[in-house]
Amino acid sequence: MSEGQRILVVDDQQEILDLTATVLSSAGFAVVTASSGGEALDRVGGESFDLILLDINMPEMDGWETLRLLRADEQLEELPVVMFSVKGELSDKVQSLKEGASGYITKPFVVDELVARVQRVLAAVELPASRPGS
Repeated sequence: MSEGQRILVVDDQQEILDLTATVLSSAGFAVVTASSGGEALDRVGGESFDLILLDINMPEMDGWETLRLLRADEQLEELPVVMFSVKGELSDKVQSLKEGASGYITKPFVVDELVARVQRVLAAVELPASRPGS
């Protein structure tokens, strides 16, 4: 993991934003937060991120719609997005993958698991560029 990789955490609950930002910052990530899908889209339009951690259940624009809009933008379609939700049903995890998410984390999360999953997704993104012959 590169120090300072930028992560956008999107959740409508301030307590979750604060806790997640603290955990990821402590692990060496640069964390920016957004409290809605619309705010997240505004941020990615003007800033560069290495990964988005995106809540599903939000008012106005839920995580699914936000993900679809990210995937429809050719400049953002490859940006790793990990869905982040209290919804732990297999169908939600499968839908996340079908919609183009890079992973799924169930809340409440275990701190070490959150960091490990984020690191794994980021490492997978870096791998293709480092393979011989790429």
